[in-house]
Amino acid sequence: MLFGRDPRKKAVLELAMKQVERVLREMQDSGKDLGQLKFKKYQKTHYTTCRCAQCLEAQRTKNPHKRGLLEDGYKVYVGVGGAEGPDEE
Repeated sequence: MLFGRDPRKKAVLELAMKQVERVLREMQDSGKDLGQLKFKKYQKTHYTTCRCAQCLEAQRTKNPHKRGLLEDGYKVYVGVGGAEGPDEE
């Protein structure tokens, strides 16, 4: 079992999976070729001039990974290798 005995976490995961499936179906119905679908994780952090507690700690320890997060998620690319997708790694 993925989350053990926590039914709330399981319900949240199921809801998220349904939403992702709905979006992918809409993309497919609109004519997108999902054969070259690619997910890429991204994190958008606070600006370098931010003075919140997390960012000050990151600056003090010289560890940019400790800066506060504004966004955390995934980007979806369709037709990787063309003008729409990221550079191949």
